[in-house]
Amino acid sequence: MVILLAGFGIFNVLTMTVLSKIKEIAILRSIGYRRRDISAIFSLARALIAALGSFIGCVCGGLMVIGVSHIPLRVRGLLYADYFPVASDWHHYLWATLLAIVAVAIASYVPAHRAGLLSPVATLRGTSG
Repeated sequence: MVILLAGFGIFNVLTMTVLSKIKEIAILRSIGYRRRDISAIFSLARALIAALGSFIGCVCGGLMVIGVSHIPLRVRGLLYADYFPVASDWHHYLWATLLAIVAVAIASYVPAHRAGLLSPVATLRGTSG
């Protein structure tokens, strides 16, 4: 659920970025950039968001798991523990990273595609007049 909500946030941010950069996109299109080039620029932003977000998320998650595993908890009986039991496995981080990359790819496809479809003439005519 958290990854789904983050995907909506990323979609919103990238859509607003495309909308705020309409004039710059039109200038790039008018000097010869193709639709594919414009989409590639936003796809690069998508990849950076996915990589940096996944890295920061894994580091913060790992630190939180270490912190929680040091919470004193004195349990005696069927379960015997001096600290809060935490199951930490590298598979958790791998799956979270893969899901984050998929969520970012889905959330950023429409804004990147929309940026590539902007018409330079109509956009410049509308923003400069």
